Amino acid sequence: MKIFHNIFPVLTIALSTMIILGSCSEKVDFPLENTYVRLVVYGEMTTDTMAHTVKLSKSGDALNEYPGGTVSNASVTISDGSNVFTLHESLKKLGVYETDSSVYGVPDRTYTLHISNVDVNGDGVMEEYTASSFLPKEDPIDSITVISDNSNPHFKGWLINLFAQEIGGGRNFYLMKAYKNDILLTDSIYEYTNFADNTGFEGKYYDGFSVYRLSNDKLDERLTKGDKVTLEMDGITQDYENYILGFILEYYPKIPIFSGPSANVPTNIVPKDKAVGFFTAYSVYRKSVVYNEE
Repeated sequence: MKIFHNIFPVLTIALSTMIILGSCSEKVDFPLENTYVRLVVYGEMTTDTMAHTVKLSKSGDALNEYPGGTVSNASVTISDGSNVFTLHESLKKLGVYETDSSVYGVPDRTYTLHISNVDVNGDGVMEEYTASSFLPKEDPIDSITVISDNSNPHFKGWLINLFAQEIGGGRNFYLMKAYKNDILLTDSIYEYTNFADNTGFEGKYYDGFSVYRLSNDKLDERLTKGDKVTLEMDGITQDYENYILGFILEYYPKIPIFSGPSANVPTNIVPKDKAVGFFTAYSVYRKSVVYNEE
């Protein structure tokens, strides 16, 4: 299983270099051209029984002088080929559409998002958008352990070790998330750096494999005796992994600093020339343990 842990040290070096170079730079104004407005979509369907959400907004310009804003009064549905779930706009958060709280996804089904009754470009013609995502099978977790790791004095923390049978059946992709006392520590896409696949481990048993690291440098990740630690293992698609990686690469500074211009983050929203974002379906499995070390 490949786990990507090393992205943040590189980003830290890049930020430090930018600060140093910035101290001897001269301000230069470049005129930036605006492009046309696009629909921005992010939605999820998981195996959790809950109200699943789809967020709709409009793209803004590069300097945020004209922010896009939310998209209200859209017609939004999610279908699995047999069932159609209608989403209703939240009264508290405009632009956020929710299923009933009893909805859950089923592995091995393909979920299709359909959006209509929107006029993003304001030309008076209503538009339609779609996206589809396969929901992979769950990879059950037998147990987890949490151990202190001070082997590197510069990166002290705790390792979450996984005990689980890899389901096999081909190449599988995973996203790891962690909770401390039921609070999600990775609640933004740019923090999704613990993604992996089963290369070299297909159908094998993860016998204490380290899949997540909590950092002593982050206050919300520091552990004390009695803390409840939860590992969430999401079975995702390769397309969603590519979206996460693309998002992270565009979110953080370029490495090296004088790299080429940014590229669009991958999207599965159709038509692709009129929308950005992603709709994903994934399986969820969690296991918790109480940390007992001093």
